[in-house]
Amino acid sequence: MHTPRLRHLPLLLALGLAGCATAPVAEHAETRVSLMAYNVENLFDTAHDPGKDDYAYLPLSVKQAHPEYLATCTRISVPAWRQECESNDWTEARLEQKLTRLASVISQTDGGRGPDILLLEEVENRAVLERLNGHLGASAYQTRVLLEGWDERGIDTAVLSRLPQWGAPVLHRVPYHDEQGNTSDKTGKTRGILEVRLLLPGGQKASVFAVHLPSGGGPGYLRRQAVEYLAELKRQLPADVLPIVGGDFNINAGEEAKHHYIADTLASTWSVSHLIGCDGCKGSYYYPRERQWSFFDILLFPQAMSGAGFNGWKVDSASIHMPKASPYQVNKWGTPARFNGGQYPEGVSDHWPMYAQIYLLAP
Repeated sequence: MHTPRLRHLPLLLALGLAGCATAPVAEHAETRVSLMAYNVENLFDTAHDPGKDDYAYLPLSVKQAHPEYLATCTRISVPAWRQECESNDWTEARLEQKLTRLASVISQTDGGRGPDILLLEEVENRAVLERLNGHLGASAYQTRVLLEGWDERGIDTAVLSRLPQWGAPVLHRVPYHDEQGNTSDKTGKTRGILEVRLLLPGGQKASVFAVHLPSGGGPGYLRRQAVEYLAELKRQLPADVLPIVGGDFNINAGEEAKHHYIADTLASTWSVSHLIGCDGCKGSYYYPRERQWSFFDILLFPQAMSGAGFNGWKVDSASIHMPKASPYQVNKWGTPARFNGGQYPEGVSDHWPMYAQIYLLAP
């Protein structure tokens, strides 16, 4: 078992005395834990998972050998998605290329080791999560959690961490319900909220929630309901458990301007990563047609962590940024580079990750 990494950084506190010389300098040990939320965009293995619509991400030879697989593609109403399902050749070579590029992105932080806690979205199953962990080398994680959810395509959230667990993980089913007479069938067929209970250095219990809210193809009230349910999960935690949330909230800039799900609803309960830090960040996702940046990818912390602290733990707002130094992450337009089958020198995911550090200042 790997021992959780502790980073001890000297913090020099010079205490001035009124009208006198500076008092002796005291040195304190600071323990830090880093986090990253990253939508890895369609991380599928090359085998069909029964009951899941994963036919777009199978080898073409497999699809051609199973006419019933290709038949499902013809029922896709969006032409671009239908064409992808019919022609995408998701081979082992392409998967390996995708994993190599993802490892490059993840390992660019923390001196090449990657974050201490990594929250992922769009991971098909535990098998492909284990393969990604195997590509991380020095960044490989002892805690690896993915619980199969209800998404039709089979994409789930996952958590990787160097920290140990203090309890069993839980996949919370969001109590989505139709509103305004809407009879959409999307309400019961989307991702849950994955709670992984981790033990921080020093013994602090934390509940880390990995989220992937319903996409823009579903009504906006589903995203609002998920945001409200997050606040309820926070209220249900014992007072001494530190809640942290990360993932893809799928709230685009237009929806946010109209409904303020982030600025009002989320910010009323949490400290929101790009509202307390990430200076100069435009967004983590880009819509070329609208020429619009959106903050899909967010980390949430208790509001106390931006002030007095939660049992001594605070969030370092200056550490919050979107790591994008990997050559695979940025296209020629300066926006997130999709993998696109690995056909270009750049390309890994259509999202940029969000990163932050929390710290505990020793007494």
